Amino acid sequence: MATARRSPQLEPSPPRGSQGDLSAEDAAPIGRLLVRAGVVTKDVVDAALAVQRKSFRPLGRILREEHGVSPEALAEALRRQKHIPRVFLRFFPVDVQALRLLDRRFCAEQEVVAFERLGSLLCVALSNPSRRDLFQQLRTQSTFEIAPFRAPWEDIQKVLKDHA
Repeated sequence: MATARRSPQLEPSPPRGSQGDLSAEDAAPIGRLLVRAGVVTKDVVDAALAVQRKSFRPLGRILREEHGVSPEALAEALRRQKHIPRVFLRFFPVDVQALRLLDRRFCAEQEVVAFERLGSLLCVALSNPSRRDLFQQLRTQSTFEIAPFRAPWEDIQKVLKDHA
């Protein structure tokens, strides 16, 4: 099994979703951002992508669980991504502790669900991530920085039902 390199760390980035056109760097997949930062090798990312194709789990979770990438390095790479990645919640287990960090009724009404926590970053799946007002509401619901992901409403609904 390939191992992850532990350093150097990614440098802090501007807030996610800032205005302006996306550069190639801003739109880069998380694996490419981690390779460029020297957190992992291309071989590690390729191995994780092979696992992802079979399991449909998020690449970041595979890199963390199977290759030892730190939650902090993943969180910083997510912060550097300016686009909103897609996630299919039906294909991997949701972190129940993260799920409980947002009010259940709010989640059902707003079609959102927290599915993973990476240090001070809370990964939240939204059926409609273009709603700016929703980001403000999420910030009042939680003390965590929010990393938005696009997810089908059916997946969000199933997670809420399964963990009622």
